Amino acid sequence: MGHLVNHTAGLSGSQGIGFDYVLGAGGVYVQSESADLTARVLVAPCEVRGLAPVEEKVELAHGPIPARLFDAGLRWFRDDPHTERFFAVHWEGDAYRAVAPPQQGTAASLEYRTLGGAVAEFHSHGTLSAFFSKTDDEDEQGFRIYGVVGRLDTPEPELSLRVGVYGHFATVEWTQVFDGPPSAVRLVSEGLESPRPTSRNKEATENALLP
Repeated sequence: MGHLVNHTAGLSGSQGIGFDYVLGAGGVYVQSESADLTARVLVAPCEVRGLAPVEEKVELAHGPIPARLFDAGLRWFRDDPHTERFFAVHWEGDAYRAVAPPQQGTAASLEYRTLGGAVAEFHSHGTLSAFFSKTDDEDEQGFRIYGVVGRLDTPEPELSLRVGVYGHFATVEWTQVFDGPPSAVRLVSEGLESPRPTSRNKEATENALLP
């Protein structure tokens, strides 16, 4: 990791390989960049006099993800609303692709195989609300977009979106991730923790493709 200070004359400090902490007028930010995603988010707000402001941003290098890929995943979630499920979106050189790895879920747990190189990952919480649990926080330690879908037993399920920068999280809007308006979900901010923990286990293996 690197540590940078945004003076009025410009940045100073050492830049890291994975991510950087940046101190600016508004507090401490974390930033990172990959071939697929660039993000800078505020992690510790405070007033620092004498420094220049730092702007937050979240940008997908290949443009927004087609909403139809999320819609396909949502239909798959809704096929079994009482079982937690998972899918990811990858960039495959010329297009985004939705991928569902081998997995086994229950109403309160989910086991699946890790997907390397995902741009975004989504999982369902069945009939519960769309919240990120402590287990999700512990599991989602990569650099990508994360989403959780809940209330799958209702006509309008909930979706909560965030960007994860190696354990730091910030809420993002639908338009920062997808093209077009959301068709069948209601966007919500991160909710409260569920009274029951969710269990998720991840290992490496082959991937199955969503239609």
